[in-house]
Amino acid sequence: MAKAEYEAARILFRDGDFSNAIIKYERAYELSREPRLLWNIALCQKNLKRYTRMLATVEKLQRDAGPQLSEQDRKDAEELIATIQVYVSRMKIAVNEPGAKVEVDGVEVGVSPITAPVLVDVGKRKIRVSKPGFKEHVETREIAGGDEVSLSVSLVQEVHRGRLLVKAGPEDVIALDGKVVGKGRWEGFVQSGGHTLRVSAPGMETYQAEVVIQDDQVRTREVELKPAPKSHLATWLWIGGGVAVLAGGIIAGVLLFQPEEPTQGNVSPGTVDVARARGFTFSFGGSR
Repeated sequence: MAKAEYEAARILFRDGDFSNAIIKYERAYELSREPRLLWNIALCQKNLKRYTRMLATVEKLQRDAGPQLSEQDRKDAEELIATIQVYVSRMKIAVNEPGAKVEVDGVEVGVSPITAPVLVDVGKRKIRVSKPGFKEHVETREIAGGDEVSLSVSLVQEVHRGRLLVKAGPEDVIALDGKVVGKGRWEGFVQSGGHTLRVSAPGMETYQAEVVIQDDQVRTREVELKPAPKSHLATWLWIGGGVAVLAGGIIAGVLLFQPEEPTQGNVSPGTVDVARARGFTFSFGGSR
């Protein structure tokens, strides 16, 4: 199995597919524990300009191979490490918050506080520092290689809020979530989410609506109140004695349309004779 993985790695290496060749060489190493395969892995990493990983692989070779390395192998490894050093920098990373994850080029290198310097390759490197509840810090640094660099990060706590601007009439009272906040015009920071906006004034219909605020968003709500309709009670009080007349009219109407006592006659079944509607017959369930 190890030999098959090794042969696949050689083909990939010959074709210039160094990323997949590393995978096959590593698999062959896991199966065989043959330290010479680490040289192949280090060579692939060199071609991919992954110098920090190459350095780690050579150091692993020195540790794991033990007596299997000849004196010349050890000398070659030391010379290779010295050569790699000019393509690698040691970065000291300081973060104001503990428990923050630190990534370099998408690979996690530690969690704050990080006491030991982190090895980074020469060139443009993307550093990302993140922690739940804080705004992530992302920056790109140009690394010269062969020196020591420092990075200080101050994470800022996330505040989920936006701004709300309410424009209403000069005398209109503005309330948010049941609390009066202003009159006529109000603007301020509001926590993200849904809020109840209420605008009111004497003699005007009260305006009430749900306003949704998103992070870092500015919402503007212009409110124009409408005159409130006259109260039905006020109308009845204004007409005064007309209430009795109206009530009397209602009573008379009820008596007028009270049904008469049933009488015997020759009306067809399913019909009824309506009082004071002489000459007319109404059918229930028939065609008439």
